[in-house]
Amino acid sequence: MPGSSTPPRAPAVSAPPVKRSAPRKWTSPAELRPAILSALQDAEGELDGDEVFVHLEVRIGDQLRPGDREANPQGELRWRAAARKARKSLMDDGLLEAAPGVWRLSELGRSADLPEA
Repeated sequence: MPGSSTPPRAPAVSAPPVKRSAPRKWTSPAELRPAILSALQDAEGELDGDEVFVHLEVRIGDQLRPGDREANPQGELRWRAAARKARKSLMDDGLLEAAPGVWRLSELGRSADLPEA
């Protein structure tokens, strides 16, 4: 209609996108810490590096996520790389001693209370 003017529209305001967290594809190092401590406590405080992985796989193998069994860019299984990072974190917290080729509990690690599984 001539002579009638439509008021200008305000620009549409959109809500910020909702962040949805995707389910994790692999197990984090923090999730492996209790299993590592438990395996070492059961082994009287010390295991050879390769033996740690055998004990962990028996202990938590059915809890690993599908992506855990894939190789990371360095060619190592993701869950093993996460376990190595967890070891470093446990050493930083004083629960493991630094010993080449051996995963050994410190006195603090020997007395650490573990969460019920």
